[in-house]
Amino acid sequence: MEGHAVGGRYRLIKKIGEGGMGRVYEAFDHHLERQVAVKFTHPGLDSDPDWDKRFVREGLFMAGLTHPGLPVIYDMGTGTPGPGEPDRPYIVMEFIAGVTLEKLLERGALPIGVVASIGAQTAAVLAIAHRNRVYHRDLKPANVMLCSDGTVKLLDFGLAVEPESNRTRYTATGHTLGTPAYMAPEQVEQHDVVPQTDLYSLGLILHEMLTGDRVMTGGSVFTVWQNQIHFQPMDIRHERPEVPVEMARLIMSMLAKSPDQRPDSAAAVHAVLLRHATDLSELPEVNDNHSPARMYAQAVGSTVSARTAPTLAAATRLLTTPAARQPDSSATAGFSRSDLQRAVHRARDLANDSRYEPAIHQLQTVVEAALPLLGSRDADVVEARMRLADLRFEHADYPGAAELYRNLIDDLTAERGPYDDQVMYCQRQLATCDVHAGDVRTALTRLKRLRSQMAVRYGEQDRRVIELAAQINHIKPN
Repeated sequence: MEGHAVGGRYRLIKKIGEGGMGRVYEAFDHHLERQVAVKFTHPGLDSDPDWDKRFVREGLFMAGLTHPGLPVIYDMGTGTPGPGEPDRPYIVMEFIAGVTLEKLLERGALPIGVVASIGAQTAAVLAIAHRNRVYHRDLKPANVMLCSDGTVKLLDFGLAVEPESNRTRYTATGHTLGTPAYMAPEQVEQHDVVPQTDLYSLGLILHEMLTGDRVMTGGSVFTVWQNQIHFQPMDIRHERPEVPVEMARLIMSMLAKSPDQRPDSAAAVHAVLLRHATDLSELPEVNDNHSPARMYAQAVGSTVSARTAPTLAAATRLLTTPAARQPDSSATAGFSRSDLQRAVHRARDLANDSRYEPAIHQLQTVVEAALPLLGSRDADVVEARMRLADLRFEHADYPGAAELYRNLIDDLTAERGPYDDQVMYCQRQLATCDVHAGDVRTALTRLKRLRSQMAVRYGEQDRRVIELAAQINHIKPN
């Protein structure tokens, strides 16, 4: 009830949202004097203790994730939303002001660049959740919020699940877990939930934003479920021909019935969408172009694009011959992870026969095809990039090798931190390239910093640390 105080500090102002899992109220925190949102379990679920457990688990999931695209969790507890109502769990979280995609879609299809931007931001939030082995499982337009500064927030992790969780534990209540129009086939058939389950739902949302029409419809829930399992949507370019081929191919792959045929990760989806994203200020809802959060994001984006974007967006920096500088859009058609793995083995065999030029050329061509599909930080892509750098190093192309090692250091450090084995390997190789290029001072600075890091990681008496110290002593300063 509006005006009621929860937990002795949160005064409920008005109800701002309701779903199958809970009700959300705008509230005011009297202790910290700030606006918050308070979410209670739905009254219709009071008799089912399993739903209370799921609700509490949502709070724990969200509190363990930190990302600009997620609301911050402030508090949890048990209380009543109004006089005469029983106590039930509640979560206190950041109040998000904005418009949901569900509301935004009432106007119909959206501009391509806007769809790509919203999709890329959503994929970035999914990436942090999936990295922590948390799968949303109820991604839909009503759970994606667009704020006035152009940022996207992903809401309602009430059906989130970890892979170790017992998926049947919460299905015996008779309640539908998920929204039929956005459920992946494996959800409908009660198979294991995987990261690609969320990517399927995001694909449906992207398709709907581009066409203005919901993809999976039917006269009953059962019909919608059957369509999720059997109906294959028409290619997005048949309905909207101006959608870039690469973006359309990505969306249709996200809608594959088998999770194995969908993109490998949310990061791979983000990498493709980001290339087609535009500023969201063309939407009337995005009218705070000078917000501090937007200024901060622009600064971060500028820094990243200056250092690592070339390896995230395209592989043209890997190419050295004029004929190979323009990516062939047909190169990615039918491309698979096994093609990349075979290319690495083939390059190794060619190098063993001292045929470095064909080894380098063939491997860099395959890496170029893999980057937009798998992402620059995918394990197989990293191995291929590493092998390509090593081939250039072995072939005495030290400037080319140095550039590749530098890109790997940027990407892997952002992903794993400076103490990762592959990061430290690339640092040592890059320093050796600097020595061959005559920049001994830079090489020594890098190697001394690396020795300190390795000593922290392995200990002063570790053989690798001692060997690196010996290498440093043998390098004579300019």
